[in-house]
Amino acid sequence: ADFYGEQLQLIYRILFLIVIEERNLVYAETKDEELQRQRKLYYDYYSIEHLRKLAAKLHSVDGRKHDLWQGLQATFRLFEDGFYGERLGIKPLGSGIFNSIALGKLPTLSLSNESLLKVIRRLTFFENEQKQQVRVNYSDLDVEEFGSVYEGLLEYDAEFREINGKTQFTFKEGKKRGESGAHYTPEELVKPLIKYSLDYVIEEKLTAPNPEQALLSIKVCDVACGSGHILLSAARKIAIELARVRTNEDQPSPTATRHALRDVIRICIYGVDKNPLAVDLCKVALWLEAHNPGEPLNFLDHHIKCGDAIVGLAHQEELYKGIADEAFKALPGDDKLIASAMAKRNKAERKQREAETGSLGLQLMLGANHDVMLKMEQLMAQLQTFNALPEHTPEEIEAKAKAYRNLQHGKALHTLKLLADMQVMQFFVPKTHEHKEAIVTDKAYFSYLRGGQAVPFALEVDVFDQADSHRFFHWFLEFPEVFASKSMGDDHTINGFDVILGNPPYLGGKRISGYFGDQYLNAIKYYFSPSEGGLDFVVYFIRRIYDLQKEKGFLSIITTNTISQGDSRRGGLEFLLNNRAEIVYVADNISWPGKANVKITLLSLHKGRWLRARI
Repeated sequence: ADFYGEQLQLIYRILFLIVIEERNLVYAETKDEELQRQRKLYYDYYSIEHLRKLAAKLHSVDGRKHDLWQGLQATFRLFEDGFYGERLGIKPLGSGIFNSIALGKLPTLSLSNESLLKVIRRLTFFENEQKQQVRVNYSDLDVEEFGSVYEGLLEYDAEFREINGKTQFTFKEGKKRGESGAHYTPEELVKPLIKYSLDYVIEEKLTAPNPEQALLSIKVCDVACGSGHILLSAARKIAIELARVRTNEDQPSPTATRHALRDVIRICIYGVDKNPLAVDLCKVALWLEAHNPGEPLNFLDHHIKCGDAIVGLAHQEELYKGIADEAFKALPGDDKLIASAMAKRNKAERKQREAETGSLGLQLMLGANHDVMLKMEQLMAQLQTFNALPEHTPEEIEAKAKAYRNLQHGKALHTLKLLADMQVMQFFVPKTHEHKEAIVTDKAYFSYLRGGQAVPFALEVDVFDQADSHRFFHWFLEFPEVFASKSMGDDHTINGFDVILGNPPYLGGKRISGYFGDQYLNAIKYYFSPSEGGLDFVVYFIRRIYDLQKEKGFLSIITTNTISQGDSRRGGLEFLLNNRAEIVYVADNISWPGKANVKITLLSLHKGRWLRARI
């Protein structure tokens, strides 16, 4: 998996350089003779364009040598390190896919000219109907093409295989895409989502006294972001309005628009996906679209994250729910006696705690609340300092990356994450003798929550192992600036996202446990109760999304027609409509434009009363 990941980073680098070369974004526009000379040197000897020309006529290169691979590594160093780049007038990109360690062990290995040029040829040429080789036009690359890359990656699993006594890296047909319900989203389905949600928010922000500040206050998220197609469409929409405000022009220049897009991506855009391949590809798409000559790649690790959007806590108040009795339901593989004993014990402890809430229990709860609030305040202060860090140079990006690592390993976040993970983990711990030490019931959990008892080191390791394995995602900890509570007089409002767009995965309710496991289904059924019957997988995402919306925010998604049918209607759409959601827009019974044989619905919901037209 690591070797596969390194190769993907290599491909992303090559694609990134091809695009910025074709868009003339390696160098800023200039009449300076020295820069023009350096530009010519780069394109003639170092560019991917140089390799493309060689790939078009393979016979002119000795395929057995590996000098082209060494040359390509020299090209990479120009964008990794200012010491090399300055000799050709190139500013290093300095992070992400151009981090000096991104390629892992690959730079220590050899690659023949034949292999490298074959890859370049396949990346940059295609065969037309007349059997002629035609160059791919990467200057007009749309992120939708990255969506097809993502869909293609899900078709295969990487593996090492013994062939004639030698270990070879190869691929086997995978089942990730079909079974997980993941598909990238065609552009024609994205436009209505934005029109009937984000457009309304932008319209309101443009009436503010400071429209630039108001536009940059918008928070947009995709909870299953894939390759970032929907997020990028949203970012472009905000950026064009921001560029208009800044320039006072109806048609801002491409440079002004790119600068605006860079700021929007840095401040307004959030994405989550369970697949690390999707997270990497999403970042590449966002970097590509907002790249300006001479500027490093945005720092995106704090906004585009890997995790399971529906397995974890949404808000900090959920920490005080304690350990659920449902976590001890006996499932296949569990020891029924242990599960029954733990369920009985947990139920008794919960009952006792709830009975005490009028006296000492309430004081203890308030103590725990104070401790959690204190840690959240510490986290917010650290985050505020982090967000103020500039990112104009590679050195500043590196400093920001280091500061983010320190924030992630800080005591406040570590403690809060441990408690949140511990609560969710109880659904996933096998109820057997060998895992008995990892089982935590309500009384012990609240002792840890109040700080009255230290969490044993062995338990802490178990908790973080489970969290990492299942990719638990606690929204109030991952994006604390979005979910910070605000007390205003007697009002206590929870913040959230202005707009959540997306195409969450669909999967028939009966298939969820087969694909993700019985523990997984048991967990999401508890956290999204009431959830009786066979709810489609997408319903759990819709419920989570609504919980993440701020007041007067929008949920605008693509879902299957099952959202208005049977159990999925009762547990999803009907539940939300009974909880102050109002339909703004709906278009149903649409045939999916791609390969998937499915009828879909486009749906926009508003949190709170909607007085405008409904479409």
